[in-house]
Amino acid sequence: MCGIYGSISEDAAVHVLEGLRKLEYRGYDSAGLAAIFSDDDVHIETERTIGYVSDLVNKANGRFDGARISIGHTRWATHGGVTDNNAHPHSSEDGKITIVHNGIIENSVDLSSRVSKLGYKLSSETDTEVIVHLLDYELKTQPDNYGFLEAFGSVISKLEGSWAIAVIATGLDGILVSRQGAPLVIGRGEGNISVSSDIQPFYGACSEVAYMKDGDNFLLDSVGIHSIGDMEIPEFEALEGIYDEQDPGNFPHMMLKEIHDQPTALSNVLSGRISSDGISAQLSGFSLPPEDIKKLERINIVACGTAYYASEIISSYIRKFTRVRSEAFIASEFPAKSVCSPNTLTIGVSQSGETKDTLDALFNAKKFGSHVSSMCNVIGSTMARFTGNGAYLHAGAEYAVASTKVFSNMVAAGLLFALTISDIPTMEKRTLVKELRKLPNIITKQILDLDDSIELATEMITQSSPPIFIGRGGFSSYIAKEGALKMMEISYIPCLSLPGGELKHGPIALLSEGSPVVAVVPSDSQLNLMESSIRECKSRGAKIILITDNEGPLTELADILIPTPSTHPDLSPFVNILPLQMLAYRVGVEKGVNVDRPRNLAKSVTVV
Repeated sequence: MCGIYGSISEDAAVHVLEGLRKLEYRGYDSAGLAAIFSDDDVHIETERTIGYVSDLVNKANGRFDGARISIGHTRWATHGGVTDNNAHPHSSEDGKITIVHNGIIENSVDLSSRVSKLGYKLSSETDTEVIVHLLDYELKTQPDNYGFLEAFGSVISKLEGSWAIAVIATGLDGILVSRQGAPLVIGRGEGNISVSSDIQPFYGACSEVAYMKDGDNFLLDSVGIHSIGDMEIPEFEALEGIYDEQDPGNFPHMMLKEIHDQPTALSNVLSGRISSDGISAQLSGFSLPPEDIKKLERINIVACGTAYYASEIISSYIRKFTRVRSEAFIASEFPAKSVCSPNTLTIGVSQSGETKDTLDALFNAKKFGSHVSSMCNVIGSTMARFTGNGAYLHAGAEYAVASTKVFSNMVAAGLLFALTISDIPTMEKRTLVKELRKLPNIITKQILDLDDSIELATEMITQSSPPIFIGRGGFSSYIAKEGALKMMEISYIPCLSLPGGELKHGPIALLSEGSPVVAVVPSDSQLNLMESSIRECKSRGAKIILITDNEGPLTELADILIPTPSTHPDLSPFVNILPLQMLAYRVGVEKGVNVDRPRNLAKSVTVV
């Protein structure tokens, strides 16, 4: 979940600070920097601070200009609180070795006991610091001909868990790197070799990238990559894709910009995937052709958080448009043994393509014989390379921690996939595809029409008890869950979400006079049942925030009405999620939350 970046170049620390800025979505509890200026350095210059990379830049105050080798870290805390001592990098007692680490060392308690018995005093609560002391001990106790590479390999062999590690040391002309279960990639450009948690910081700095795999231990220097032992050195390949600068433009926050980016993002994910005559959809890239996918016994979808709620909708599409059984699973709870076989397909859905729980679920699915594939937003991600097939979401870079445009593109890609393998009649498919093509324009107008009703809903929620979100039927129930998640992420308000029919089975006890209930009610087969649920809430004094395209008597039950544009019933998720995203954003702003960087969260969750 943390971000690490290293560089061997002219003014290396400047490159590292820029890299950390682009990696900050991976964690922003603290940040730190280490650098070596010349071969004559007898210690490594370091700086670290609680807070953002910008705080680190201010604290460093130009002291690292001219560094030749540098590594840095932006932290999402796992072991140890958010303190200066727990911030990376961590150094040996003599200041000659420094490390940054992303991941979790599962045997850190045993290793801490070991290094303490060797006479080392731990200055932090992290699971990382033990590594640097072990390396220091190896170097000081082995024969003179026992160098950095051998010592590093020996220390790595003692670790259990997951890690991406970068180490610099006085007397070492380069950066030692190791990967196991956490992403780490190497970049090369004019006059520089770099290492990063993902490829985004390489745009503008590197032209080529080499992907490390689990078990790789290398030395990077100005020449290139050197193997520790007889490990295979990865080949460099051209850096593909485009980096979208983290710039909100005229918007006050990246989250709001990314909400407004959704029409463009949807256009991108649909581009080239709908036939010119508008009759058919084709989501290519899967290893199995559509006709073979139709023969599968089941399709599993594995994901976490926002991606999981998108996956529930995707599974609904597959069940509706095909004869294949499909189910979405929270990745950390995936029962691979009981639902995977050679006659199944398991699809991982992830924004980053680095989500550890989802990667583990895919690994276990493959272990039990399932075909595996992916839907993700980052080219060259671990998930994309592990599965070797699937579909990119083409949403563009998403920097706000709370996902908005990527959620919509996940649902769109899932719909395209379901239509690709569907058995529905041509005319029915043509009607749906025709309406799908209209979505970007529909949403563009919808965003502009939301302000007044969202303002009223924001005032109600900020002045009342925590809201309950309800829907009914597949689509609206899942959208209500995602809306509740957004509200919790961005406003820190605890929210409950459930199907409307479940209210009377206990949760209705939470309602009192003025309790806000956010009801997602598209004009579908569940409308009358949702009306009954809303009346139950009204009879207990609840205030109803109604999100609907219905123009009938139902609207009279609303205390605040948020109208949505009319569209095909199967496309209701796209128009119903927008007001919920906007509502979460506005409530968060009203409460003074940093909506782009809410507390305790990170964009990419690479630990279990």
